[in-house]
Amino acid sequence: MSGSTPLGTPDANPAAEPKPAWWLWLLLGAALVAITLIIVLVAIQLPSGGETVGAPSPTHAPTPGSTSTPTGNPTPVPQATPSPVPIDEPGTIEPGVTASIDTIEAVQGEAKGPGEVAGPAIRFRVSISNTTKSAIDLGATVVTVDYGADRTPALELFEPGASPLPDSVEPGATATAVYIFTVPVDQRGLVHITVDYTVGVPPLEFTGAVPAA
Repeated sequence: MSGSTPLGTPDANPAAEPKPAWWLWLLLGAALVAITLIIVLVAIQLPSGGETVGAPSPTHAPTPGSTSTPTGNPTPVPQATPSPVPIDEPGTIEPGVTASIDTIEAVQGEAKGPGEVAGPAIRFRVSISNTTKSAIDLGATVVTVDYGADRTPALELFEPGASPLPDSVEPGATATAVYIFTVPVDQRGLVHITVDYTVGVPPLEFTGAVPAA
């Protein structure tokens, strides 16, 4: 039959053929790449811990009497230690509070308590004067002695005749105490008597020779 297409013969019209799908996969791949780039950029802009970009980091004010290290941690500021005072002169502990070594004498120390060792000793009186307008607490005051160039600690005794400081001293008053420490006779050319008044106040040190007999 004329004008008909034989059976089994492909259609000669190219417009009827299906279009290739490769360009769809290309568009899908480009979209995935763009999404990945956006996620990466957002992750870079956000710092760890969820802080907002550009927000100032918190600062900590240093506490009084301290300085800040580069990490922001406060470090104590060392307090200046007063220069030693001659043993026969008064010294200032802090404004309105002074101390002095009034008398020093050689004695034979007596062992009365556990751990005490009798021997040649010195006995001296410490006076602490209060010229402030309020009472001062002496409950934390400690007196120590050492001797020689190597500053050997002296052993404290309580006989004969030691007496402690009172717990406080009123305005305009002076408190006294008597201390006994064993010091070898041949080491008395250089003795240090330290009055440690209270926490946070540098100790006051008296230095000099003491009686050998």
